[in-house]
Amino acid sequence: MPVGDRILIPLITLPGGAVTGLPKGRLERGETAAQAACREVREETGLLGSVIEPLGEISYWFWAQAERGRVQKRVEFFLLLYRAGSPAHHHPVEVEHVPLVPIEDAEARITHSGERAMMRAARGRVGDLIDDGFLPLAGPPARAHLATVGGA
Repeated sequence: MPVGDRILIPLITLPGGAVTGLPKGRLERGETAAQAACREVREETGLLGSVIEPLGEISYWFWAQAERGRVQKRVEFFLLLYRAGSPAHHHPVEVEHVPLVPIEDAEARITHSGERAMMRAARGRVGDLIDDGFLPLAGPPARAHLATVGGA
């Protein structure tokens, strides 16, 4: 989200505060990865965005209590353009806090390396889009130019 001459990225802090990352989640029946990314960003951050383009994907293993074992997860990430909303409306059970972080600081705040790589890719693409005039940093309507990253 351009604020003056800066772009802010909404990150999510999970309950307990030990993990900060990018919004992501599971596909729902009949949903594309891009649709799921938009839904997850809306649910977890309170922000509504539309997909600009895919950024890439990561794959990792994690321990799942429900499965009582390790589960492999593949997440596709997308660069989104802000449309509406406020981080004050984030999902209070899944997400403890939604800090809006300057894009140049976001990668260092993210806990996991795969998500840091996606943030690096997003920063590069946002820079290209600014250079091409697609994401102006000043002038109305500034609220139409938030860069968010979401995964499904």
